[in-house]
Amino acid sequence: MLISGVNSCTSCILHNPDKIIEIFINIEKQSVFRKLIEQNKLNNKTKLFKKNDFNRLGIKNDRFISDIVIRREKYKPFSLEEIIKNSEKSLIIIADQITDQNNLGNIIRTALLMGADGLLLSEYSSADINEITSLTSSGAVEVLKYHISKNISRSVEVLKKSGYWTYSLDMSGEEINREFKFDKRSVIIVGNEGKGIRKNVLTNSDFKISIPQENLDGIDSYNAANSLAIAAYHFKISNF
Repeated sequence: MLISGVNSCTSCILHNPDKIIEIFINIEKQSVFRKLIEQNKLNNKTKLFKKNDFNRLGIKNDRFISDIVIRREKYKPFSLEEIIKNSEKSLIIIADQITDQNNLGNIIRTALLMGADGLLLSEYSSADINEITSLTSSGAVEVLKYHISKNISRSVEVLKKSGYWTYSLDMSGEEINREFKFDKRSVIIVGNEGKGIRKNVLTNSDFKISIPQENLDGIDSYNAANSLAIAAYHFKISNF
């Protein structure tokens, strides 16, 4: 697979150099990347291209072409056991059937920066983890562990048995306020952009929570990624 974008490619070089097959760099910009390439001992995998030659790589959308492109191995999910932590404090995010790549990328980036230990995705009716995810997450997908769940409800049960409390973001839930505190081992679940969290997943959750908002005609809720960002930040500050 081919990934592009300076942030995405830099993240791949820093965190997963062993997954890289080839690196293509604009010959006019080689000085920008030289130190990074040398420090990670990737000179023998690097090729210099003229800007117009990048079109020969077969990138599906040429607006994604930048001054660096990497051919890497496909992203691979982790097992649920590899994501579950035995530490006193742990945050895991579940994205239940998120279909928009921008939302997924933002969720991955937010989860990583908020210190989440991993992300669970639905096997069906979810956006794929691919070269677009690399761009929309600004390379965060290179670092955050993710698991593809065949059955989110069963995965929730496993997490609960492992000492996690589960919180579903739903407009009918209890509003988060200054007094609200997440458990130190928490799972935050965010649902599909239109339908929200599926009923069976919502029923299986320990708590339903909502984000305070103004009531405005025609605008009914936060974006899924923004809701998660607010909730994850609240988890962080309530567990300092």
